Amino acid sequence: MQPPQLKHWLLLFLLSLAWGFAFYLIAIALESFPPLTIVNIRLAVGAATLCMVMHWQGHRLPREAGWWWRFALLTILGNLIPFSLITWAETEISSSQAGLLMALMPISTMVLSHFFVHEDALTPRRLCGVMLGFGGVVVLVGGEALKGIGGSALLAQLAVLTATVAYASNTVYAKRLPPIDTVAVATGSLSVGTLLLLPFTLYLEHALWVAPSFNALAATLTLGIVSTGLATWTYFRVVTDCGPSFLSIINYIIPAIAFAAGVMFLGESAEPSQFAGLLLILAGIALTQNRALRKKMNNP
Repeated sequence: MQPPQLKHWLLLFLLSLAWGFAFYLIAIALESFPPLTIVNIRLAVGAATLCMVMHWQGHRLPREAGWWWRFALLTILGNLIPFSLITWAETEISSSQAGLLMALMPISTMVLSHFFVHEDALTPRRLCGVMLGFGGVVVLVGGEALKGIGGSALLAQLAVLTATVAYASNTVYAKRLPPIDTVAVATGSLSVGTLLLLPFTLYLEHALWVAPSFNALAATLTLGIVSTGLATWTYFRVVTDCGPSFLSIINYIIPAIAFAAGVMFLGESAEPSQFAGLLLILAGIALTQNRALRKKMNNP
């Protein structure tokens, strides 16, 4: 595992944009497609996109049966469980509350990584950084997201928390995979996910299908190409190079990007407390990565 370099921070930023923008694309896609259908289309389009990339690079999918069992576990933990749980949860709770709960993922990831990834131990400094980052997300999102925690929507809140554990488990498992080309593992996992989900989609939602609008179709295709296909490839590249804990801070970066975009492009007002939240997020990220940065400076 190597210390994060500039290219990894750039990839993490691009991944944050792809996943953060996905919420907007999903909202448009829901105008014409039911939830499972959206997930199935985005997996299929993502897999097709990466098949073309893999062919262009001259790679191929592994033939060994063991790899296909690994792909199945990766897609169940990283796609099917969290996509389904979060989509359902947002019918019961606000997106801001879901985003706040998702910000707990770095804690789950660092705990799991401490036990299962040798070079990714949880230190007091890193734990402090995680807590600072989460506190920054709370301040940035606002107190409204805290209302109703543990109330009538408890089941939906637990669903989001379960999704964070699934994401964290997938990230740690991906780091422990035998060496393989990242585009191959991304293509394989999305392809298996498409096939596993298809029977459920056909059985549960076939009767709900209607002719989609152009906007909904365009949003769904973009969701598949960018936020699923290319994003999954980037995800495996980052976690393979830098480990689960580095990847997990994306859940702090996405709210920060959303805040900055709202201020710069939508003319939204910014409260002083939100800038304080942004500083807490940056401080938390710095603490979690401080050891890696020192190691890089000492070993250029």
